[in-house]
Amino acid sequence: MKEKFIADLKKTGKNGIEDLLSYLKEIEFYDKPASIRHHLNVTGGLLEHTENVKKEYLKLNEEINAGIPKENMIIQASIHDLEKCFAYTSEMQNTITEGQNNFLRSLVRDNMDLYNTYGLDRYVENKEFIISKEYASDLIKWFKDGRNIAPPDVRSDWNYNENNLPLNHSMRAILEASKFIELDERDVLAITYHMGPYGPFDERKRSKAEELYPDVRLLHLADSIATKKEDIEAELSNK
Repeated sequence: MKEKFIADLKKTGKNGIEDLLSYLKEIEFYDKPASIRHHLNVTGGLLEHTENVKKEYLKLNEEINAGIPKENMIIQASIHDLEKCFAYTSEMQNTITEGQNNFLRSLVRDNMDLYNTYGLDRYVENKEFIISKEYASDLIKWFKDGRNIAPPDVRSDWNYNENNLPLNHSMRAILEASKFIELDERDVLAITYHMGPYGPFDERKRSKAEELYPDVRLLHLADSIATKKEDIEAELSNK
């Protein structure tokens, strides 16, 4: 899958593709998940989702004879979710709230045997818990259940990066890719509005973009189809 992704981008003939590919490796594009709680929330999920979107996009273009140039479809599908490289991290985020920290400390004082037995001091520095707010909630529930069983594991190998640049998802993808390759107008519009009505943009402007290029509507549709299929596959595999 990685080899196909790289080969397809090279086939576009875009100046700067080699530099873009080097950058994708640097920001761990091939390792990142596609989400934290939903579709393909696993290592490598972003690459798989990207390839799924590209497959659906190419198929839609052929089925309705939309006439979108293949190189544009490859570029758009390949970088539409680039921002996720910065949004997700495998590092434990120290985002526990003051209230959670104080409550956990009180629970520890009342349950020192559990705290010592399961080595929870590995999460503590200078008497303060160094964990994410999500994991803090899990530990609080575990303490309150009062059962002498091992505490829950961290729920995911991936967490939200609290230090991510506060920039719109689509805009960050365009910003990063534009450092290396020149995007066509249709690429910018398709990526900008790839979330369709779920994006934070003016509906009138999105409708105008759809009138200008079929890419805008079809990339969003391909993304939606791919995501729905991924969710269904995940549900079936968990049964």
